[in-house]
Amino acid sequence: MKARARYPASFGELVQGRNQGMDILISCPVNLFTEVTLFESKEKRQQNNFKSIKFLHNILTRWGLEEYIDDLDIIVNSNIPRGKGFASSTADLSALYYALLDFYGRQFNEKELIEECIKIEPTDSIIFNKLTVFDYKKGTYKRALGEYPKLYILAFEGRKIIDTISFNKRKLKKAEEVGDLIDKVKASLKVNNIEDIALASTESIIRNKARLNYEILDEVLRFKDNTFGLGILGAHSGDALGIIYDSKKAREKAMEKVFNIRGYKVYKLETLLKHEMNWGISNEYYGINK
Repeated sequence: MKARARYPASFGELVQGRNQGMDILISCPVNLFTEVTLFESKEKRQQNNFKSIKFLHNILTRWGLEEYIDDLDIIVNSNIPRGKGFASSTADLSALYYALLDFYGRQFNEKELIEECIKIEPTDSIIFNKLTVFDYKKGTYKRALGEYPKLYILAFEGRKIIDTISFNKRKLKKAEEVGDLIDKVKASLKVNNIEDIALASTESIIRNKARLNYEILDEVLRFKDNTFGLGILGAHSGDALGIIYDSKKAREKAMEKVFNIRGYKVYKLETLLKHEMNWGISNEYYGINK
């Protein structure tokens, strides 16, 4: 017996900072995926997915099924960059959760998913099916803002690898207040104003750049201006920046002008709308959706 599910990444965060005394973020799913296969096996494979293995143990213990821990194994296949701020671990854990739901015939429980993900590490808000303000460290606060927007992204991925757990334990400069940016995103979603969403995302990066050195920030901002980009977004705990465009055509024109910026990889991504995300997370058998 086996179950298989997949889940999307995010590309950094639209907004991250402080609000109402909490560390919050807002992230969007993008078209990169992890796929987790859960199957019965007495012979364990060589595993380096320690976060997923710990999550598996925790969930089975929570469900009173710890006796089956040694009878299960997982395979994780992913095209999500690791340690770059793409929520690769959140995607792994979410995909594993959906596979476990299928395997044991259980129903989706949002509170359960939040609590078990947070036990492993700070968690991205892509675990929700709407654009959500989320207390990513404690999981005690969430506020849906509206449907996920469609953004066309030109991504710049660096070489540095950053461990989320270690990064969030570092003594960093306090994150900047972003309540006004949350309000701007919420208002922009109501009228599908992608330009204002991009402006809020850009301001979030600028306000918090002291917490993480974006070595190509100035170059990316200039390239954005020269190619009529709407704004930038990026990983607040990773090595990636992206330029937001309002159409595939605009992004294609920009791609034609790309030059080597300090050896960063450059490629195209786009955010997923709700129905695209639900298709992505559907499991192999029952099409479980949130």
